[in-house]
Amino acid sequence: MSGGTEKEPYIDPQVEPLLQRMLETMAERGPMGSVSPAVMRQRFNEDVAGWNLDLPDIHKVEDFAINCDCSARIVPVRLYRPIDTDQAMPCLVFIHGGGWVVGDLETNERTLRCLALASGVSILSIDYPLAPENKFPAALDCCVSVMRWLREQGVDRGVDPDRLAIGGDSAGGNLALATALDLRNAGENWLQLALLIYPALSPNTNSLSHKLFGQGDYGLGSAAMEFFWGEYLPDKAARDDPRASPLLANLDELPPVYLVTGGLDALTDDSNSLENKLEAVGMPVMHRHYPGVVHGFFSMALFLDVGQKAVAEAATALREVLGTS
Repeated sequence: MSGGTEKEPYIDPQVEPLLQRMLETMAERGPMGSVSPAVMRQRFNEDVAGWNLDLPDIHKVEDFAINCDCSARIVPVRLYRPIDTDQAMPCLVFIHGGGWVVGDLETNERTLRCLALASGVSILSIDYPLAPENKFPAALDCCVSVMRWLREQGVDRGVDPDRLAIGGDSAGGNLALATALDLRNAGENWLQLALLIYPALSPNTNSLSHKLFGQGDYGLGSAAMEFFWGEYLPDKAARDDPRASPLLANLDELPPVYLVTGGLDALTDDSNSLENKLEAVGMPVMHRHYPGVVHGFFSMALFLDVGQKAVAEAATALREVLGTS
């Protein structure tokens, strides 16, 4: 089921009140970048706290730190283990969104609990170093290092090293695909799936979805994305690096890709372009497109039936690919 953008946008009725509150908040705060990164992070954490109410019970949630071969050195992570078992479990490494500037281990707390429970897959969430203090490729190098650590030492945490997937939303989707590309380039072709949720894959804002939905009327707009790209990649020449802009990469020999997009999202055409490029080189890709919803809807499942459906369908893909019951 391939995605697309609506020329006459349909808005899901459950989205309308959320969007209205979002736009009111954006109007009160002014332009992106008018405050320090610390204030942006505090505000973002306050915003997403409402998404993370009513947490479902899960067998085990464990916070620890990984010693990594990257500039961060020590990387905080959170491991969600959905069931009580002595057997090594498959694992999804999940990289949060937030424009490479905001977000942490709390950002997707409810979503990842739900995804783990529905899929039967353990999930490892990464608290990677943020921009602008840590510019490209610091976050990417961190994610690659964590992925390799999990492959080599994850069995000590009850993870099956032969059943690993990677995923992320928005900027995290960028990092997830770039991590898969880095591992492939190193000849490490052991990832089983890449779960990419409305990923930011190109700094180009000339696409149709940016033209339709990039004015800020549906939440995330083109100006905000240009700000985030500038914080992550202040050297514009680096935007031609496929590790930063994965749509420029050779996409051969990647794991199967599962794409999630929304109908009112300026980033949707990034995923459409990725789907087309993957199909052109014969790589398996599944694209689930959900009309009438805004960027971030996957994390709003507490309020959106469509968000619940998207999480459930992604869980089914994880279960089928990684071999859980």
